[in-house]
Amino acid sequence: MSSYILDKAYSVNQSGGVGAYLVVVQATNAGEAKLPAAANATGILGVTVHSQSLTGANVAVRKAGIARVTAAGVIALGAPVNIAGASGKVKAISEGAGTKINCLGFAETAAGADGDVIEVFLALHERTA
Repeated sequence: MSSYILDKAYSVNQSGGVGAYLVVVQATNAGEAKLPAAANATGILGVTVHSQSLTGANVAVRKAGIARVTAAGVIALGAPVNIAGASGKVKAISEGAGTKINCLGFAETAAGADGDVIEVFLALHERTA
């Protein structure tokens, strides 16, 4: 069960909006969110709590607590996760040695396949593989 400490509203700066349970990053201006451009993106804001199809409208973003997040593939229970790509889904961290990693948090439930919705304890941090 998801539980929150902090949700914040951000204006969607993404053509076509954003879906629910996806990681969003800082857009051009303060208070704006968009989907990441690539895997392991910087500027993580959090995870969308609901979908928002309108550009310029607000979406609630979970910034602290436990959030539902869409997986891009198999993720083991307890695995650290980061952004899988431009879809905003997450993956188990798999970058090579010496790579700076932008970690979203840790899997509270496991994923068996792409599209599974899991719970992640949000613990935003950077580290080196």
